[in-house]
Amino acid sequence: MLRFIGVFVLGVAVGSSVMTVRGQSTQSGSAAPPVVTATHLRLFTIDKGRLDEFSDAWVKTVYAQRTKMGMKIPFAAKIPATNQFLWLITYSGSEPFEKIEQAYYNSPERKQYSPDPQRWIARNEPQILVPVIDLPAGVR
Repeated sequence: MLRFIGVFVLGVAVGSSVMTVRGQSTQSGSAAPPVVTATHLRLFTIDKGRLDEFSDAWVKTVYAQRTKMGMKIPFAAKIPATNQFLWLITYSGSEPFEKIEQAYYNSPERKQYSPDPQRWIARNEPQILVPVIDLPAGVR
């Protein structure tokens, strides 16, 4: 089951145009800043008995704040058999993802999460996803 979820998530990530950097031009011919697109997979093992509580708090805080800041979260799921929570986060813009991530963690809203779902994370296994194929625009 976990393998199936992993393959599904990887398919979603590839379809999100993972970790590409491309230049764009404006009508005047001057080069615009490159657009950075990044997709990260986050896999958390949650304290035993806290998966539902974590999920509810995550949706109300992390999901709400990150999407408000322009990040996209195309997939999130609980894995009850292993007490894990898995999600994808994508970003596309002119700033490096690390800068956007730091702005999120430094935001006043993030510092005031109540309850803060981070307190129930027993293990965090973040992964940067790298595409193996480039899908046509209509498929993304």
